[in-house]
Amino acid sequence: MNVNGIRVAGASASSSEQLASLALVVNAGSRFETIENAGAAHFLKAFGFRDTQPRTSFRTIREAELNGATLTAEATRENIVFRVQCFRDAVPYFVDVLSQVAAGTKFAEHEFSAVQRVVQLEAASAQAHAETRVLEALHQAAFRGGLGNSLYVPEGSPVNSAESVQAYARSAFARDRVAVVGTGIEAQELSQLVAASKLAELPANAELPAAQTTSFAGGSQKVIESAAPVSHYALAFSCAPEEAPVLARLLGTQRRAKWNVGAAPLAQAAAEDGFAAEAFSFAYSDAALVGVLVSAPAARLRASVERVAQTIQKSVARPSADSVKRAAAAAQVDAADQMALQEGVARALTQVALGQPAATLEAVEQAASKLSASAQSVFASKPAAASVSLSQATPYVDTLGF
Repeated sequence: MNVNGIRVAGASASSSEQLASLALVVNAGSRFETIENAGAAHFLKAFGFRDTQPRTSFRTIREAELNGATLTAEATRENIVFRVQCFRDAVPYFVDVLSQVAAGTKFAEHEFSAVQRVVQLEAASAQAHAETRVLEALHQAAFRGGLGNSLYVPEGSPVNSAESVQAYARSAFARDRVAVVGTGIEAQELSQLVAASKLAELPANAELPAAQTTSFAGGSQKVIESAAPVSHYALAFSCAPEEAPVLARLLGTQRRAKWNVGAAPLAQAAAEDGFAAEAFSFAYSDAALVGVLVSAPAARLRASVERVAQTIQKSVARPSADSVKRAAAAAQVDAADQMALQEGVARALTQVALGQPAATLEAVEQAASKLSASAQSVFASKPAAASVSLSQATPYVDTLGF
């Protein structure tokens, strides 16, 4: 539904269901940042549920605790999401809380230092996690700017005051960039609450520039890490967003039983050679990545990555009927499992409300019907790569035969 330009989506629960969830979604993730405000989305996320015009942050948290509610905030490459999980009878109150996040946050300068410590700690934690570093580098290699922008505030960020965070918020919080999504509540009821809230007073159009059209660069990034006992190498291919979850299952690294690696060729190769291989996918509104994260001791990284590349070219790019059937079934189970959860329903509603591809069971089934042709096209294309390892142990992506 559309309420004065704000997209609203709701999914009612059974009469016996007592819990509800709410999400205020603003389409202003890190892909929209520029050199002048790098890190602003991360800061804006951390300013969620801080002091607003009618409430201090202490009052907001205290009243959430008295209601048994949970408040969270998340920044992705496309969106910043402020979430509440609460009892159904508390939904009107928390719609007001979320509306004040968008329309009434004070961005007080005395709070900036606390927010800055939070985002710096999160950025440092990400830097200390090798798998996170390699996936961040992979996005930069694959997309350069836009979707290649980091999720985390960079060192020396130009965002150095509450005023600079507020400037980003003002450019983003507008009715054409905001969606409100609820589970456990009918869309019509949620629309009425939104219409009566401060969200209705937001500007009609955002000043934040539209995202540039994404193009896949197919580059590579190396992060030299000589002291790490384990090296990591991510190899990723460009695909359509709706294909990503099914193609990830076709790579077949996920175990269905902890004592057996399964029948997928890539999982068997990893078990035979003693390295770890984990399939991943990232789907966005206009692009997606699907690939494998390889982890191995530095001395064996090159051979492990080469084995992965050979297996993809030989067995994944030309999948057998059994491989296609396994992947389709696994992806459909994943989608059905997600849609059985409140969080999964909320995510799908958010994606639909914002016009982004949603991994619903129907979408997965449709992608699975074309899986063989998709695999032949995607896994024969030029990939992007990123690594955290010794430079001498890291193969160049153009030597892998793609």
